Amino acid sequence: MAHTEQKITLAFIINGASFAVETNTNPPLKEAVARALAESGNTGRPASEWQVRDESGNLLDVNRKISDFGFLNGTKLYLNLAVGAGGAKHRP
Repeated sequence: MAHTEQKITLAFIINGASFAVETNTNPPLKEAVARALAESGNTGRPASEWQVRDESGNLLDVNRKISDFGFLNGTKLYLNLAVGAGGAKHRP
């Protein structure tokens, strides 16, 4: 069975700006997230502190393969810092 590589362009919306990332559909979503953060200059926080949501506001699992989501070319994904990311730890 032949292994086919499919490319897709995803539009990551970060701080209100759109960043197009062309990616293969086989790797996990977190690889495209890391590229979008690097291209947008948002490198002050690790990718693990960011959340990805679709246009309906659903939180996406960045460890799943891009192909698992069935995204169409040009799909918009919203990257936001996770609530409490980088904040002080709560002390009892």
